[in-house]
Amino acid sequence: MADDDDFSGQRAGFLARLSAIETIVVAIIALVALAGLLLIGKGFYMKAKAEVSQVLLRKSFEEQLRGNADGRPWPWADFETEAEISAPRINRSAIVLAGASGEALAFGPAWLANTPLPGDEGTSVIAAHRDTHFRWLKDVSPGDLLVLTRKDGRRFIFRAGEGRVARWDESGINASASGHHLALATCWPFDAVEQGPMRYIVNAELVGEQRAVPLTTGSISR
Repeated sequence: MADDDDFSGQRAGFLARLSAIETIVVAIIALVALAGLLLIGKGFYMKAKAEVSQVLLRKSFEEQLRGNADGRPWPWADFETEAEISAPRINRSAIVLAGASGEALAFGPAWLANTPLPGDEGTSVIAAHRDTHFRWLKDVSPGDLLVLTRKDGRRFIFRAGEGRVARWDESGINASASGHHLALATCWPFDAVEQGPMRYIVNAELVGEQRAVPLTTGSISR
């Protein structure tokens, strides 16, 4: 009983900390979820959920940049925000999750924890769904810069190489490779309805690190 009261208190405290706009966003998520149950078009529900959820994920990530250690976007989340990945040329970005289950991928891309932390030695892998958060991956061209901002404020600049297609179990990604690498992966082909064994992978090489991101609101890209 006490546990139920604590859980209810967490939810109430979470809602009390939200601004009027953020409260509306939470209400929209609830409405989208309800609509998803009523609509035959499950694809619409998943895409709307993915877009709206990124608003709260971005708020959580900004809190981490200001020094808040708890990176959960809501109290009952089983994952935390870890980083932001952006592609400036095509004006796309997404908040990256850590400890995300397959179901949690509906909310954002996930850093694979069995690979190095983005920016560290080796090859870090970030995966996301092809029809939501990484649908823009096909628009990344060789030579494009990719900006990876970690929750500790460090910002790394990578240069994208050629995109390639490989089976999920023959990706050729070496997590322990020498140097500093980033691999962004999603399902392929992009217009497929069912999940298959093929993956579209963009490999990128570290070209530099910017100064630490100021721990203030608005310090990450929009």
